[in-house]
Amino acid sequence: MPAATSRREQTLRRCEQEYQQVKAEIDGLGYILQGSLRERWMTCGKQKCRCYEDPAARHGPYYQWSWAENGKTRSVYLNADQAELCREWIHNNRELERLLKRLRAVSLRVAR
Repeated sequence: MPAATSRREQTLRRCEQEYQQVKAEIDGLGYILQGSLRERWMTCGKQKCRCYEDPAARHGPYYQWSWAENGKTRSVYLNADQAELCREWIHNNRELERLLKRLRAVSLRVAR
């Protein structure tokens, strides 16, 4: 067997191992959400409220999840428990994107 063929087979085996490893990481991610989560502190606009004069006394935190849907930005307010889940799932989505990038890179190496 020529050395070039042997090196190619070794490269293909390494690529297959890496590909399978990344797929296993994807399998363990859990739920995913696109978008972003913001923590907001707001003034109510009432002149007699403490938040009107003191920015440190603003109301909140309020959690707002925003995402794009059909070319429009959508958003909803969440309670603290929902926000924590949303934060985790957004993180999972970003990890998924990172892992997909690795799969594409491995696939490109195999194709070349």
